[in-house]
Amino acid sequence: MSSMNDPKHIADVTNVQGDTITAAVRPEAAPGLTFSNGHAYFVGQVGAYVRIPLGLVDLFAIVVQVGSSANNEEPVDGAVPGRPWMRLELLGEAHRNGSFQRGVARYPSINDRVVLVTANDLSLLYQVKDDARSLRIGHIANAPHLPALVDVTKLVTRHTAIVGSTGSGKSSTVATILQGLASKERFPSTRVLVIDVHGEYGHAFGDSALRLQVDANELASPAENQTQLCLPYWALPFEDFLELSLGSVDDNSATTVQQMVTDAKRKYAVNHPNLGLEPNSITADTPVPFSIRQLWMHLHEMHFATHSVAANAQTVDTRAYASNENGQPLVGDAEKVSPPTYQPTVASKTFLSGTSINIRRQTNSLGAKLRDPRYNFLFRPGPWDVNSDGEVTSDLGEFLETWLGASRPVVIADLSGVPNQVLQRIVSVLLRLLYESLIWARKLSEGGRSRPLLIVLEEAHRYLGDSKDAAGEIVERIVKEGRKFGVGTMIVSQRPSEIRSTVLSQIGSFVVLRLTNTSDRALVRSSLPDNLSGLFDAVSVLRTGEAIVTGDIMKLPSRVVIESSESSRPDSSDPDVVGRDLPGGWDTPRVPQDYKDVASAWRNLTPHSRRIIHPN
Repeated sequence: MSSMNDPKHIADVTNVQGDTITAAVRPEAAPGLTFSNGHAYFVGQVGAYVRIPLGLVDLFAIVVQVGSSANNEEPVDGAVPGRPWMRLELLGEAHRNGSFQRGVARYPSINDRVVLVTANDLSLLYQVKDDARSLRIGHIANAPHLPALVDVTKLVTRHTAIVGSTGSGKSSTVATILQGLASKERFPSTRVLVIDVHGEYGHAFGDSALRLQVDANELASPAENQTQLCLPYWALPFEDFLELSLGSVDDNSATTVQQMVTDAKRKYAVNHPNLGLEPNSITADTPVPFSIRQLWMHLHEMHFATHSVAANAQTVDTRAYASNENGQPLVGDAEKVSPPTYQPTVASKTFLSGTSINIRRQTNSLGAKLRDPRYNFLFRPGPWDVNSDGEVTSDLGEFLETWLGASRPVVIADLSGVPNQVLQRIVSVLLRLLYESLIWARKLSEGGRSRPLLIVLEEAHRYLGDSKDAAGEIVERIVKEGRKFGVGTMIVSQRPSEIRSTVLSQIGSFVVLRLTNTSDRALVRSSLPDNLSGLFDAVSVLRTGEAIVTGDIMKLPSRVVIESSESSRPDSSDPDVVGRDLPGGWDTPRVPQDYKDVASAWRNLTPHSRRIIHPN
């Protein structure tokens, strides 16, 4: 068929600037609709694909901009006055009847034909050589018969970002991807960790997930897939431990506390030779148990004790304890975080404690944290807590097995109960512990290279800001070097502009849902791995659950409709103000509520009422 009579011939190349092509739309195709083999095709749709035949090779491009130049206007480069034009971005090439590959070896010339991409061409473009390596997340927006397949290996090892404004479908997209990865039939050894700061994902995966939940006042639900989240303080690097326990202290005080921690850990190693550790090789960073309550008591006595002698002669035996009505000294109780009571200072009889450090305020703050049930997951970490005899029920191996060796493919770290002021540090130490362990286990069967780990960071902007926060530093390290050790990340955020740029610059693929904030769009546009500035302009008008997927995980940048199940979506939807069936909306009768329950829930730090109130 001649070019003049070919309905698929829709435009001609008029300008070539690197990977950007300008093509003038033929008058026959200008109405915007053409027919080929009984099928109707729209011409000049942003996001549509076109083909440029070059002998035995076809170049493929995507339409990123369309327009029309009047005769009296200054023409766009390559535009023909009076004719519509399209701006195209080259994507790749395919040998005739061969598979498609990214990148081009040749460029088109002026007046080369631009033709429609038919349904058969699309099938070639999206053809996947090995379905076993791919995961379906939805379908191509302009071709519902074509599945949207992502490369699982590149999804994990090259890092992925899922971004979108509130209500755009981010959480449902994450759930769709993870539900596919959790398939026992396809991926029996999947290992995914979800950092869930809002407690949204607990019910999204059913029996496929283990939920580790911070519960301030009571054990988590006894349901089979829920258990208490524990993060043993003694496993933390000393810098993180110091920040979480005492906060900011001067160098002299930090050195003193560091030596106290080191001595306590060495004593434990001496009493437990089965650990196989040389005591003198142990530092404050070595993950060996010690009692934080004994440390607090020691610091308290250093600062607040009174003595029967002056500072230069003070010992443990010279402490001047007050007595109760039975004459027994009030020595306090470290396990109950109950401080001793001392005799008041009296000239020439009792003296203040002589100590070389002054962290009285920090010591009192540590005591308050040890009594605060919100910190139990850290300072009273269940079977990893050090008892009064200096023993633990479970050791480091059991801790790592909880997080990395769970029988379920997805582990959800529900951090909704963590105090906001320490959230960044908690995320940091958790990721650092798990990452370091996988580095040292890289030659073992449960190491990251044999069984990779995908870390999903929900609401990442809350702890990955541009400031030099600890969480940002470890995530930056993971995205830079994690691929070598089998550790990948999935960054999920509604405010990507608040995430440090060094993290986003390492992301290999983006799933971009509707973004309405100008600064967010600009940041993501600059980070995209493909030159799709024109296509990206449509991101503010994407439908809910629709995304532009670009990067390593898909063969082509694509507009994709994410397929999600209504029954397994995360608990992230907005409350219905009107028009809902359940009690609580404004157009339904009120359900009586005793506000003592509200006060009790607040005081006990649990959203669950002790009483169940049924509507009349």
